[in-house]
Amino acid sequence: MMRRLLGTTFAVAAILAVAPALSATKTVDITQAGFTPTKVTIDYGDTVTWTNKDTANHQVLADQGAFPTSPVLQPNQTYSHTFTKSGSFGYRDALNTRRRGTVTVRTGVSLSAAPPTVAYGQSVTLSGLVSSGASGDTVTVDAMECGKTSFTKIGTATSTANGAWTSTTKPVVNTIYRASWKNTKSVQLSEKVGPVVSLKRVRAGRFSTSVTAAQSFVGKYVVLQRYARARRAWKTVKRVTLRRVKPGTAPTMSSSAGFGARVAKGVRLRALLTQAQAGTCYAPARSRTIKA
Repeated sequence: MMRRLLGTTFAVAAILAVAPALSATKTVDITQAGFTPTKVTIDYGDTVTWTNKDTANHQVLADQGAFPTSPVLQPNQTYSHTFTKSGSFGYRDALNTRRRGTVTVRTGVSLSAAPPTVAYGQSVTLSGLVSSGASGDTVTVDAMECGKTSFTKIGTATSTANGAWTSTTKPVVNTIYRASWKNTKSVQLSEKVGPVVSLKRVRAGRFSTSVTAAQSFVGKYVVLQRYARARRAWKTVKRVTLRRVKPGTAPTMSSSAGFGARVAKGVRLRALLTQAQAGTCYAPARSRTIKA
């Protein structure tokens, strides 16, 4: 049961960490009378999907090649395009050029993070595009750390070719980021931070473990696990409560404990900090594996 719960904890955390911000989708029907609606207005990064609801074939063709031409759409077939530049984009039916439509894309700025989850002390690269595609524009990066209720400016970036921008930061707890450009703001993006968990063999039957982050974990516990080769699964050996804390360079704190465990020599071991023990401001984490 413990293994199933721990596995579920990591699976849920992974899904939350990597799930991207979803763009909206507007639909346009292609009928015998033309495009319905003929005009749509979307946000930067949104998608338009055309669906052929006629009995004849149709094809979406943008003016001046502003976006890729669709294949010839047979009845009930669809074509989608995600707009990554602002402006007004006219288009027509290539098989009936009198049928026209327009997509208007509001200005905006996009935001992504790599990697989506970092270990404490590591950096994350924030990046995106400004919808003008221009270089030399200033993008402001704001952050709201776990436990706070408002954003704080942490830096700026300057767009380069094609409107691309990047900024590097080092979160110390789970943090929500936001980019601002001109009078627009990006979607909010959550970055997860996992404490650094270590496990060391002191001597036969004796080990030490520590959890390093921007807070004390004294009173919390890590789960010592061994790898069962026959079952190809990790099994819980014991819980180890963290007893002492040592401050490092602010705001770093290292909570640790020494303990004994009866395990066969050469067995692979690891220490696991579950989500319940990590709390709301950190992601679950685990140590590297060692041999007993």
